[in-house]
Amino acid sequence: MNVARSSKIRGIDVGAGVFAPVAPEDFFWAVLDVRGFPAWAPGVRRVEVLSGEGGAGMLSEWEVSFLGFRRRVLSELTEAEAPFRLRWTYAGPVEGWGTCSLEGYGGGTLAEFRTEVVLSDPLLARLIRGEAARSAARSHLRRSLLRLGGLVSGDGARVLVGPGTGFGTPKPVPTPETL
Repeated sequence: MNVARSSKIRGIDVGAGVFAPVAPEDFFWAVLDVRGFPAWAPGVRRVEVLSGEGGAGMLSEWEVSFLGFRRRVLSELTEAEAPFRLRWTYAGPVEGWGTCSLEGYGGGTLAEFRTEVVLSDPLLARLIRGEAARSAARSHLRRSLLRLGGLVSGDGARVLVGPGTGFGTPKPVPTPETL
């Protein structure tokens, strides 16, 4: 599936990081299990795997709710490098891409998520303009990652969420103040 933007409407590019006291493999498999997204990602109502389950090339259909509108979105998993990286694309009324990079760190896993979403529906696209929409998208991603970390670890008290750190640079042990 080749995701190409159907318009010049600017999208929202957001990212966040989450630390959970689990092995990178556990986190990787939880994110790879797309049918599990409705349990931790508000707005995702249903996910159906259409083909290629469990690896690069997996095609899935997502029913998502956004500002009271329900839409179906196709997604293709373009990379699945266990347990370090996942990358996917979106097509349909929501277009774009996303990544999840995982790194073992400090007795757990630091996972960094980044996504860019473009709404091809002009009405919905107008609703996401401006900093308020970006702030809402960042908050939504952080809430989702907090839920994901709690589900994966079974210990939500030890899950920390904050802005992405950018892998490849030295990092201190995550604390509530640094995430």
